[in-house]
Amino acid sequence: NNDAVLWERTVVDTPGEDAMADGTDSPAEPFITTGYFTLYCYQQFNAAISQYRVVYDNAVLVTSAAANSPPTISEIQPERFANFLPSDTVISFKAADDKPLPKEQLSIVLNGTPLPADALTITDLQPDGSSVRVSAAGQLAPDTNYEAVLRVVDADGATTEEVIYFDTFTASAKVVEVEDYNFDGGSYINDPAPFFEGGFSATSYSLQTGVPEVDYHDTRSGPTAEYAMYRPWDAVRMQHSRDILRQKYEDAGGPDNLVYDYDVIDIAADEWLQYTRSFTPGYYEVYLRQAVVNMATAESVLEKVTGNPTQPNASTQLLGTFFGEKTGFQYRNFPLTDGTGQNKIVLQLSGVQTFRLRQVTPDPSDGARYQNYLVFVPVPPPGKQRAAVTLLRPAPDTEVKTVEPVIEVEIQNRETSVQVDSIELYLNEVKVDATVESTIDGARVTYPISPLPPSGVTQSARVAYLDNEGEPIQASWQFTILYASLDPATARTGPGTERGFHIRFVQAPMGSNLDNSLIRAEDQLAPDSTIPKAVDVTDTDQVINYSQNGPGSADGAFPGDELPPGLDPLVNGDDDFAMEATCWLELTAGVHRMGVISDDGFKVVGGTLVNDPAVPALAFRSGGTANQTFDFIVPRDGFYPFRFVWYERGGGAHVEWFSVNRETGERILINSSEPGAIRAWLDAENVPVDVLEYADQVQGPYVEDPAATLNAAAGQFTTTAGGQARFYRIRSTAARRITDIQLSGGQVTIQFE
Repeated sequence: NNDAVLWERTVVDTPGEDAMADGTDSPAEPFITTGYFTLYCYQQFNAAISQYRVVYDNAVLVTSAAANSPPTISEIQPERFANFLPSDTVISFKAADDKPLPKEQLSIVLNGTPLPADALTITDLQPDGSSVRVSAAGQLAPDTNYEAVLRVVDADGATTEEVIYFDTFTASAKVVEVEDYNFDGGSYINDPAPFFEGGFSATSYSLQTGVPEVDYHDTRSGPTAEYAMYRPWDAVRMQHSRDILRQKYEDAGGPDNLVYDYDVIDIAADEWLQYTRSFTPGYYEVYLRQAVVNMATAESVLEKVTGNPTQPNASTQLLGTFFGEKTGFQYRNFPLTDGTGQNKIVLQLSGVQTFRLRQVTPDPSDGARYQNYLVFVPVPPPGKQRAAVTLLRPAPDTEVKTVEPVIEVEIQNRETSVQVDSIELYLNEVKVDATVESTIDGARVTYPISPLPPSGVTQSARVAYLDNEGEPIQASWQFTILYASLDPATARTGPGTERGFHIRFVQAPMGSNLDNSLIRAEDQLAPDSTIPKAVDVTDTDQVINYSQNGPGSADGAFPGDELPPGLDPLVNGDDDFAMEATCWLELTAGVHRMGVISDDGFKVVGGTLVNDPAVPALAFRSGGTANQTFDFIVPRDGFYPFRFVWYERGGGAHVEWFSVNRETGERILINSSEPGAIRAWLDAENVPVDVLEYADQVQGPYVEDPAATLNAAAGQFTTTAGGQARFYRIRSTAARRITDIQLSGGQVTIQFE
């Protein structure tokens, strides 16, 4: 439209609480973090149109009134994420600023190596040098995967960088389409040709049928027509690829003639696809081409099938890992590496080989992977390949949500083999007592991390070993363990006063048709709510086991449902209500698992009795139904404030809140009369309690000292000394002051008043 502005919107992302589609953001902090923001385009689907192209331009991020705006980079060539480029491709970009640009500060870094200054051609586009074009010709090699960093530093020191990924793979690279996995129980086509959708050809995988657990493993029992356009009888889901259209598909007729490239999509953990191909003898690097949408990391592994590929669940040998990173709806090549993600694995292949692409990371509910193809790129002989770490858990540079973290390491024998008795595992540079066992192909190391490290604190791990030639080998990596933990400052010591829950039930007039969201539920429960009320009732009750179907019903997992206090379906219907229950739960220190079954949504918050956005929810569901469990840590014995929210929009309505035995799976309603039930109290007293905590650094994190003993009458703690240095503090429900500390004979004595 002649460059007219068709659509414009300004979004303010505040450091405080913002309304999100599934509740308020928690923790309350900026949602738009460094490097990413998101634009969505909604289209009316038209099956006759194979691809849409939408260009967003002039997006401006303003964080502050800066004295100096950084330079800009534009008109980048080659296109980001381009593939199969000729090796004579020229790299170029335009740089511009409000002042002349220092030419010595213009650079291109290829795969970590800066190009020399004489390799760059710099052309002034403005007489004063404030706008220039930078180009580099003759710098690329064939059959290479590239990361190019384009960097500009202006006269005032402000820096702008752009990173582009591309490759120069040639016809000598063997491409295996992810959708072209084996069929008929191990059959394969070595060099398949594209064919039109819905048609059959002896040289194409179109309409071929795989055998479950032989050619593929999928979590679904059967196909879904919408996602099975290429191989309609298999459960593996696919889509028309959004990747750059390759020449072989254009030559075969392209989308205009129903010839499509495909992606495998909708990926679950442990799904796999099996591929058999014949290889020219030689050494190969392997890359997985995929788009990673709204996922920080996405892990897949490549395995060699060592068993009979025509039989179910054939044995395999792990070869390496593809560590995917967020790309958005752009496709990038991710190399096959060792478990650290830092060292590429080189495979020696000859003749017919069968591989398995196995998925480790599942697609999240708000993310996806689109896997397009594997490419085996010939490379020179790499020299002696020593026993290598092929698997690390937790994976390098990942955040793992668990209360039971376990380190796992797999070491793979190659031209040399691992000396199993030489393997040592270190956590934060402290050697730990890990379990080491031999495997057919090398060794496996496991270590359940104990004690549980503080949530959110980066952990450093290292595995070291010798191979059979005495060569020392090690791999280091970092990871972060995340878990929910109650704030001990919110606890009371007890005792509890009276068992039960405080209940408040609010319902809008019949026919209100309110939003189906937690935001609406909180608005409805708010003291100053503007939502009209037909019912507003407070009461007490003993368990959370409610249904709109009333007494005698058994919706969910527990019988004996009751109507929630205040609900009368005959008077005001059974829609558009919200309920909150508050209590003090009597909890022991350690890991706890709870669960909720609900229709519609719910929220469980520990550490507050009121709607406090600063306290994150332990679990929630906004919209739809829920049947989920969640783990959290209780730092010490005590009575903790809890707030439970449940709401209903329309249709069915029921809810149950229960604890789960982590060993047996037994479920018990919170505060029921069953043995082992967690007790809920309407209120709890707060008798003073003193706890000794320690840390290895003065700034913490501090944890409770399990070796400490208290002489309350003498105002004295005694404990065992440990570590090179140790810092102590007393956490108390009363005012305390440390008056003396002594170390003698390995014992620490701390006096307080």
